[in-house]
Amino acid sequence: MKKILLLICFSLAFMLTLPAHGYMLEDHAKIKELSAFTIMGEIGLRTEKDYSSAVTYRTLNHEGGMKVTVLEILKADVQDNTPGQWLYVVLTAPMWVDSGEWIEKYQKFLIFLPDDMPLIDFEE
Repeated sequence: MKKILLLICFSLAFMLTLPAHGYMLEDHAKIKELSAFTIMGEIGLRTEKDYSSAVTYRTLNHEGGMKVTVLEILKADVQDNTPGQWLYVVLTAPMWVDSGEWIEKYQKFLIFLPDDMPLIDFEE
């Protein structure tokens, strides 16, 4: 009986250490058009496809993240001393933004994705 209980405890401890999400992407050079992933962190969302346009919404940094599919890879750039790339994306799941608004899926946004921003559930 003790062996069974010990085995169950080890199994539970192992399962709790498994990542809650799928593949984590560290090399953003692998991002291509139609790549899908979840962005973890705060991102400015521009409704206009113009680099100088104002940020319309800002994502919340929460465990759900922002689920997107890349429509276009626009250019590499540096914003606020942070290297990254401009992407034109479509939301693949609805989400809340910092203003308290609910953003429905299938809306398109221009985003600046910093090179060090964590991405999970990456699919090419």
